[in-house]
Amino acid sequence: MQLWEFVHVTSKETIAELVPLCFGQNAAKTAQELVVFVVRKDLWRKRAKANLQYMDKVFGKNKPKKEQSSREKVARNYYGKLIPFAYADFLGIVGWLKYLMVLVMGLFKPMYREVRKSDMRIVAHKTCGLAAQTFMLSMAAEGYDTCPMEGSDTWRVKRILGIPRSAEINMIISCGIRKPEGVYGERFRIPFEEIYTEI
Repeated sequence: MQLWEFVHVTSKETIAELVPLCFGQNAAKTAQELVVFVVRKDLWRKRAKANLQYMDKVFGKNKPKKEQSSREKVARNYYGKLIPFAYADFLGIVGWLKYLMVLVMGLFKPMYREVRKSDMRIVAHKTCGLAAQTFMLSMAAEGYDTCPMEGSDTWRVKRILGIPRSAEINMIISCGIRKPEGVYGERFRIPFEEIYTEI
């Protein structure tokens, strides 16, 4: 669904405006550029429609169901039925009804259970976080350093960058080349055995 967007900030003046909104973090102060990762859950209808239009291009338009391959049926059902079921909501009420329905159905078979409005918000933020991770790995592959910053005054950042109120900022990533001595000295990591479990 790609319910995210990136705002690439290269203007030194705009970066200077954003530094205090990132609470003066060194990663923001020393950034040569910033990338703001924005969650656009509000665009689910538009993105689902774009995927269905792509299906028309790949498989052909208005093909009778009996002529559709199983792969086409799965893709069309996903974007045409499952996505609207998962994302459509009215004041959170529909989400709770879906949750109760899934709770009962889940007694009899494995189910996807994250169907409430708050669940879908988490899903959108997770996928945006994965896009951010891919971006940071790509930057490292090109010899650049990045630092994700979750702490910021998101309302003010959105206003400065012209991001719609319905969108949410996932994180801001500073980009550049790190100093050999680091921001606070040698990088600290929690010991591996404390964060890894093998079963």
